[in-house]
Amino acid sequence: MFDDFDDDDPEDLEDFDEADLLTGEAHGLAPDAPPRENPACYGHEALEKMLIDMIHAGRLPHAVILSGLRGTGKATFAFRLARYLLKHGTAASGQEAGLFGETLPQSPPATMDIAIDDPVFRQVASGGHPDLLTISRKFDDKKSREKSSIETDEIRKITPFMRMTASQGGWRVVIIDDADTMNRNAQNALLKILEEPPANSILILVCHRAGAMIPTIRSRCRTFPMALPGRDIFGKLAGSGLSEEETELLYRMAGGSIGRARDIVAENGLETVSKIINLFYSWPEWPWTQIHLIADNLSRPGQEKSLAVFQECFLWIIETILSAKARGAALPYPLNNDAARTMSDHYSLAAWIEISGQIKDHFDKVDRAALDKRHAVIGAFSFFNRDRKAA
Repeated sequence: MFDDFDDDDPEDLEDFDEADLLTGEAHGLAPDAPPRENPACYGHEALEKMLIDMIHAGRLPHAVILSGLRGTGKATFAFRLARYLLKHGTAASGQEAGLFGETLPQSPPATMDIAIDDPVFRQVASGGHPDLLTISRKFDDKKSREKSSIETDEIRKITPFMRMTASQGGWRVVIIDDADTMNRNAQNALLKILEEPPANSILILVCHRAGAMIPTIRSRCRTFPMALPGRDIFGKLAGSGLSEEETELLYRMAGGSIGRARDIVAENGLETVSKIINLFYSWPEWPWTQIHLIADNLSRPGQEKSLAVFQECFLWIIETILSAKARGAALPYPLNNDAARTMSDHYSLAAWIEISGQIKDHFDKVDRAALDKRHAVIGAFSFFNRDRKAA
């Protein structure tokens, strides 16, 4: 950055073959694949079974909210549910015709797995399924990032789409990703749709902050909280080639979020933590030449994600030291070293609280204002003044 398989055996996650792929059982296939292309979603099997039962009992709500922290698989699960409905929706009544016209019971599939060579899977993955509409924040070309909210005009596309007859006689599905970023006008536009939902149609709202949705929308949707995956699942999906200590560190840094962990690994976040800690050995005489080189590198065009991860790692280190000091606990790996302990001991708890707050404000200010991004890195080290109140 700066310059047939066994779930119990992590090695088996890498040993999939074509047969695994076609059955959709290779849950380790592409942990970093985009949600619409990902064939599996670990850790939400109970919710999946519940929804399958609801679908085939004719009790699926016309609108659902998938809520939870970022990186818990909400969007991946949303596309998984969409594929299932588009594939099996015509049989969702739970019955099929017998030889003489009588109805025979039909058992629903045990999972939402759809083979990756299935036409439905391919159409959803390519964004070309005629009965699926996906709404998300648009990309802002001027700022080279996604817009901060979903625009009202995007929400207004939903009504004509849902009023159309399904091309394949089944369901019409709408997924709204980052639904909690809709402004009030967009939410009011969505509310009108929720008041008179067409038959065999469903709105799937992916929300990181369900509380940001107006109460009248929440009251018309069924909310399904999605929990963080367990540590065993996290270890299999977060990144390969990590030691047990590194996996534990990544789990703590990402707060258990698989998506966040992948971002940290992709931007060499673990290496960043190590390099920041190595700089701590120079405190209080910071190696400013080296720090300026880091700042120059991270301020270059195209390094926005790397700079964001640097800030996240820096804050994680400070907050971890602060937490340990407040609890009178030992510093965890990789802060269990002389450099971090010396800095921890030098400042009082009140000083650490002040430093933590100042660094957060500093990063927020750099992100919000049109400031030189180099200042984000250089300024972070300047808050560690030897003249601050000692412990």
